[in-house]
Amino acid sequence: MSDLYDVVGVGFGPSNLALAIALTEHNAQVGPGERVRGRFLERQPRFGWHRGMLIEDATMQVSFLKDLVTMRNPSSGFSFLCYLRDRGRLVDFINHKNLFPLRTEFHDYFEWAAAQVEDLVTYGTNVTDLGFDGSCLRVGGHRARNVMLATGLR
Repeated sequence: MSDLYDVVGVGFGPSNLALAIALTEHNAQVGPGERVRGRFLERQPRFGWHRGMLIEDATMQVSFLKDLVTMRNPSSGFSFLCYLRDRGRLVDFINHKNLFPLRTEFHDYFEWAAAQVEDLVTYGTNVTDLGFDGSCLRVGGHRARNVMLATGLR
């Protein structure tokens, strides 16, 4: 068994991706003794979100402001607007006069954000066990104080 983590996330879709970003931002602002140790376990070999629904012209049905971070931290470097700036698309998006991005672009945004926290994720891991040994939780070969289950629709 590995070291004890404060949180182990099972599944790495948007929910646990947002949690990984929150941990990363928190840890960047605190001293070593206040950092939160996290690990995320994902069955897929790489990040993916609703791949079967990435139809070429399909748009998001919610505002881009409901990205991974804006409601929690509007100044976050992980926002959809920061993604657009990084990709050289901010001016085009603003001038497009449509505040509902394409689903394919939002998927690319998720991949962009996931790449920035990939050190916290173990891909290709199928978690089949969750237990408590009297002192901590055990999940996917890791010891944890807390477990966040975010396995999507399955």
